[in-house]
Amino acid sequence: KPTRMVVDNRVKWVAGLGLLCVVGMLLSSRSGTQTGTVDMHAHSAESDADTSAEDQISNAAALGLKGMWLTDHDMIRDMPRTRALLKHAKALGVHLGLGVEITVDFGGKEHHLLGYFPDRAWAATNLSPAMEKLQEACAAVKRSRETRNEGLVAHVNEQLAKHADIFVTGGETCKPLAVDEVAQWAIAHAGLAEPASLGRPHFRAYLIKVCHARDAMIFGPRDGDGRGKFSSSGDVSFDATAEGTPFEALLHSSTLERRGITFDPLPIADAVALIHAAGGRAVIAHPPTLGKGWPERLDKSLAKLAASGLWGLEAFSSEIDEESHSTLVQLAKKYSLHVTGGSDSHGRLKTYARLGTMRRADGSEYEDLAAWQETGPRQDHALHDGGL
Repeated sequence: KPTRMVVDNRVKWVAGLGLLCVVGMLLSSRSGTQTGTVDMHAHSAESDADTSAEDQISNAAALGLKGMWLTDHDMIRDMPRTRALLKHAKALGVHLGLGVEITVDFGGKEHHLLGYFPDRAWAATNLSPAMEKLQEACAAVKRSRETRNEGLVAHVNEQLAKHADIFVTGGETCKPLAVDEVAQWAIAHAGLAEPASLGRPHFRAYLIKVCHARDAMIFGPRDGDGRGKFSSSGDVSFDATAEGTPFEALLHSSTLERRGITFDPLPIADAVALIHAAGGRAVIAHPPTLGKGWPERLDKSLAKLAASGLWGLEAFSSEIDEESHSTLVQLAKKYSLHVTGGSDSHGRLKTYARLGTMRRADGSEYEDLAAWQETGPRQDHALHDGGL
C-alpha cells in the first residue's frame, strides 16, 4: 500500500516542492547519510542559524540542490522580504519554499511543528488575513523567548559557578553570562541577525568559544532527557549505566523544562489549525526528540491531530536514526499521514546538520517512492494549477 507521501492528488502544490523533494532526498543512494536534491527543513540567521537566508539559498545552489524550504522558528516574513528571497532564489535556479517551524506545547512538552505554504500564498500584495493571524501568533511565541533567555542565563551561570570543574575545560571560571552581551557577541561572531532571535545555538557557540565549555555537555542527545555522567578520566556519557559524576546538559530542552525555563508555546492543535487556515500543511518535526517513549506518546495523539488537520510527520533528517524510520513510516500509514525529510540545517551552529543531507535506510517505503518518481514528474504541468 503506497503511503500518502506519494499518492495524494489534492496536494499538487506540495508535490511540486514537497513530495518530489522527499523523493529526491530518499532515492539519492543507498543507506547511510545521503545528499539529496531538495531540503525541506532549513534555518537562517533570521531565527537561530548563523547564515543569512540569501547565503543559505546560495549554498543550496552551490550544492546542486533543486530546491529548499526556509522554515525559520516562530516567524512569518512580510511580503517585501519574502519577494526579495524568492527573486534571489529564482536567479540562482533554486525553487524556494517558505514555511515556518512553530514552538508548540505537545502534551506538556515543548516541541516543534513545521508549516509549509504553497507558492500562491506569496502571490498577492499583502499577506492574507489568515496568514497575518498566524504571523502574530508566531510573533507572540518569539517574544516569549526573551523571558526564557533570562531564565536560561541564570541557570547556566549557577551551574558554571558550582561545577566549573565539570563543564569547563581546565576548570576555569567563566565570567557570568548576560543576555545582551551574548546577543552582541552572536551578532559579531555567530551570524545573529537581531537580538530578538537569540536562541540556544547562539548560547552554545558562546559557551564554547568564550567560556571554553565542553561541547558534549551543552546539549547532549536530543532524544534523551539531558542527564549524563562525567568520568574521572574526562569522558562524557549519556548512558544511564555509566560510572561518573551525574550532571545535566546545560541547554537540553528537558534540563530547562525541569526548571520551568520555557517558551510560551502554542498548543499544537491551535498551531495546526492556524497553519491549515492559512492554506498550509502542518508536519510534526523530528518526532524522536519528544524523548523517551516517543512512539507511544505520538501514537496516542495522532488520531486527534490528524482529524484536526495535521498533514504529516518528519520521518527523515540529519539526526533521526534508521531504527526510527520504519516506526515513523508505519505511524504515518496508520493515520493516513504523509512523511517528509530535511536536514534541519542551522549553518555552522549545528555541525551534524548539513544542508541537503539526511539519514536514510532501505525498506518497502522506498519502493513506493521509486514508483512515484517514475510517474509523478510526468504530472509536472499540473502541479500549480489546482487548489489544495
